[in-house]
Amino acid sequence: MRYMEMIKLLQEKFQIENMSNSYNAKIIDVKPMDEHIDNWHDRTLYIGHASSQSLPDKPVMLIGPEPVHDICSGSSYSLIRSGDLVQVYNCAKDYLMDELRSEAELFELSQAVLNKKSLAHLINMAADVLGNAIILTDGGKKVLAHSAAYEIADPLWAENVERGFLSYEFIQKVRLNKQMKEWDKQGSNAQLITLPGDKQPKLVARIVQNGHVAGSLIMVEHHTKINRSHFIQLPLVGDILFESFSYDSSKGMYKSIHSSVLYNMLDEREMNKSEMLSLSKITFPKSMQVVVAQFTFNTQNHYLKFSLRVDLERLFPDGFSVLYKSYIAILVPDVSLEQKEKLTKLALEESVNIGISWKFDDISQFSRHFYQSVTCIKQSRHFGGSQVCSYTEFAYYDMLINSSAHARLENFCHPALKWLNDYDDNLYITLKKYLDCSKNACQTSDALFIHRNTLNYRIKRIKELTSLDLDDPNTVQCLMDSFRIEKFLNLMKGKS
Repeated sequence: MRYMEMIKLLQEKFQIENMSNSYNAKIIDVKPMDEHIDNWHDRTLYIGHASSQSLPDKPVMLIGPEPVHDICSGSSYSLIRSGDLVQVYNCAKDYLMDELRSEAELFELSQAVLNKKSLAHLINMAADVLGNAIILTDGGKKVLAHSAAYEIADPLWAENVERGFLSYEFIQKVRLNKQMKEWDKQGSNAQLITLPGDKQPKLVARIVQNGHVAGSLIMVEHHTKINRSHFIQLPLVGDILFESFSYDSSKGMYKSIHSSVLYNMLDEREMNKSEMLSLSKITFPKSMQVVVAQFTFNTQNHYLKFSLRVDLERLFPDGFSVLYKSYIAILVPDVSLEQKEKLTKLALEESVNIGISWKFDDISQFSRHFYQSVTCIKQSRHFGGSQVCSYTEFAYYDMLINSSAHARLENFCHPALKWLNDYDDNLYITLKKYLDCSKNACQTSDALFIHRNTLNYRIKRIKELTSLDLDDPNTVQCLMDSFRIEKFLNLMKGKS
């Protein structure tokens, strides 16, 4: 605590006039001036009657009841009322001891970080230091961790912790909060925030890195009343905990914003999804796929889910992960053959089933493709299949299952057909005839009245544009089914 910080705290209780604050050093001790002082120590705050002392020829920090004229230039000095002298001394001593005690506790927390204690251990340790429940979130309002020893009685906050994200509607309420708006103007390290219906006051500290808000630490008042030391401690604790999080902070902050948007797109309770996408002002890859994993056994073990999520993020460093219900999903630009082999190994080692969606280019279709991957997981259990499945293997079954529910049949057409038709209808026609002829090159070239080399070039071009594996029986079957669906839909359009 520095001299001016101490004066401001004391001014909350006593009448104090600051005469000079040139020497705003960090205070490490508070001593009375009731006896002769031979050795004046740096960074010590002296309180008492300066007139009874021979002041040194170096800057000092003083508080006393009478003006001082022979004080060294560059010193700090404040005037108090004579009757408050003893109380000011005792209060200053208490403030300093509280800070030193807090620093010792924070040092222990920092040592635990260096000893590589888990985030769960650290956040519970920090909650004990603060005497209240705490919640650590990142810049995308994802709940990274929360303490377990103290109760969170407010239903909204308890729900946020349970779901792992602060919902879009909840974030909007916070943004419109008067205290939050005042905080944005003031720019202080911590702020009391109370939302309508809150049963417990909340103290929120922002975690800033490289000039950007990377996260926040929320303390929920329950066992210990929020006091001035909390305003000092909470930002420091937030920095320590955030640095201990296993993510690269800057990269994690960027990814988590995307993850928060993806979660809200899946949440049936969330509304205004298009508005949410617009407000987020973030971009996604031009081409995307969704990989979804689920344990083959029921588990509520958050550590297992977290570990699996980290494994997927390591496998797909350009992906954006999201935990939804019992599923761990990651939105990726593409799934290479090497990555699929690693997914197979991961599925066997961790006892999980994994589904891979078709590719798509419109993020508003994320939810539909998420459920394509979920369908792979569910139907592989019914129809029998490997632990890592592509939606191509089950698209036709999915269509049949959903046909009674009047599902849109075009959703079950392989996207490669549309891409080919939009790019070059000759390629579309060639692929259809090639499959109709059971991939017999001579029959296909004769049927299309083209040279064999022309056919080979077109087939090669089709593979380059779509990444289709025409040697895979499931892919061929899915394409043939898709052609039949498109023909049916065109016939139905002609009747209407």
